[in-house]
Amino acid sequence: MAGVAPLYASRTGMGKVLRWMGTGISDRLGIIAAPESERTVAERVAEWLESRCCADLHQMADGSWMARVAEARGWHVVGQEKCPYVVLPETWDAYWGSLSKKTRFNIGYAQRQMQRDLGDVRLDTADPEELPAVLEALFDLHTRRWRQRMLPGGFFHPRVRQFHREWAQCALQNGWLRLHTLRAGGAVRAVLYVFHFGRRAYYYLGGFDPALARYSMGTVLTAYAIRRAIEEGCVVFDFLRGDEPYKYRWKPRIQWHRRACSARGALAWAWRKRVDWETRLWWWLQARLHGKGAS
Repeated sequence: MAGVAPLYASRTGMGKVLRWMGTGISDRLGIIAAPESERTVAERVAEWLESRCCADLHQMADGSWMARVAEARGWHVVGQEKCPYVVLPETWDAYWGSLSKKTRFNIGYAQRQMQRDLGDVRLDTADPEELPAVLEALFDLHTRRWRQRMLPGGFFHPRVRQFHREWAQCALQNGWLRLHTLRAGGAVRAVLYVFHFGRRAYYYLGGFDPALARYSMGTVLTAYAIRRAIEEGCVVFDFLRGDEPYKYRWKPRIQWHRRACSARGALAWAWRKRVDWETRLWWWLQARLHGKGAS
C-alpha cells in the first residue's frame, strides 16, 4: 500500500459529492502517504476523483501534494483559511527576546496578578494519572467560554467528548499528547490541548475560565506551551486553522489552507459558484466572531 485517501460520499441538492472524512471540524485534511510516495498517490487520487461526479476537498495545507496536483490539473482552488505558525529558535530566551516588550510585560503582569489574587499559580503538563480529570476540565472550561458567545464549542456532543477521551489516552501512550494546565488557588483554571508529532507542536483547542478572563490565562499558558515545545526540540509551533487576532502576538508566519473542487458537466459552473460563495460567507462569519480576539 502506497497511501490512503480517507473519503466519504454524501448527497446534496447538487448531486453526490466526495469529501475528506472529518470535513467541517478537522483542522487539516488530505491523503496519508509516505513522503516519497505522496506525489504519486495525490496524482492517482485526483485522476480517480475526476472520474466521479464531484469532489470537494477542504482544509488542505498549501504546498501539500494534493493541493498542488489539484491546482495543476485545473481544479477550482481557493484560499480557505489562514493558519498561523511560529518558527521556533533553539532556545526559549531567543524566542522570548523576539516578542514585543508589551507582550512580555503583559505575561509577567498577568502572572503577578494571579499570584496576588488567586493564590499559588502552577503551570504544568498532565501526567497519565491526571489525564481523565484534566480532560473533563478542558471540556467544561472550553464549553463555558463558547456558550458566552451563544455557540456550542468543540466538545458539545457526548460522542465527540467520548472520542477525545479515547484519543487522548492513545496519544498519551504514544508520546504525542501535551495537556498543559494552569492551576491557581488549587483549581484547574485553564487547559491547552496540544500535540507534539515529529518536531512540530500543534495547538488544537483550549479552555479558560471565562469568569477570570481579566487574568489573560490563555496567554500565560500559551507561553508555557511554546517554551515546552522549544525545550523538547520542536522547530514549529502550529496554531492550526483560524485567523484569530490573539495568535498574532506570538509573531507567527502564515500558511494557507486550500479548498479544491472538481465537477463534471453542467454542475461544474454551479459548484464553482457555490465554493466561492461559501468561502466569502465563511470569512464574513470569522470576522464577526473573532473581531475582538481572545486571551
